[in-house]
Amino acid sequence: MLGKKLVDTILTLVSLLTTLGVLGLFYYTEKMYKKPRIDEAKEKETLFQKKDDKDLPELFKMDTMVFSLIPKDQKNLLRMRYLEVEVHLVLFEKEAKDFLKANLPIVQDRIMDIASHMGADELKTLSGKILLENRIKTELNAKFGKPTIKGIFFSKYIVQ
Repeated sequence: MLGKKLVDTILTLVSLLTTLGVLGLFYYTEKMYKKPRIDEAKEKETLFQKKDDKDLPELFKMDTMVFSLIPKDQKNLLRMRYLEVEVHLVLFEKEAKDFLKANLPIVQDRIMDIASHMGADELKTLSGKILLENRIKTELNAKFGKPTIKGIFFSKYIVQ
């Protein structure tokens, strides 16, 4: 090894102790240690008892709203288009529900303003729907001065 008898003896003893420790750990985990049995009924009961408020988001359901859409091009100027939506706002906090109820006219006005200034051709597409959702969320959070709305779900979304 290194040529020094004392250092070689110490290294051999350290290697021997390490090997014996690993072998002892292996023997204990394989032969002596018994895993506790899992009681499925008990685990199922604790799972259903332990309800977390963060499991389901807090939703604020708004009534169905119908908007007339402003035509974006001259060829559709004679045809009136409408958007019918039912909006569910996903809130950051439960306390925001009372705040939104108190400010419902502001929320409805902002949604109406944003949606009515988008074209019907734009709102018919999936990207238009996502754009509407992002604009509403951004505008309302900016209007309230704090993050209130986490997301938006449309349970009814009809462009006519």
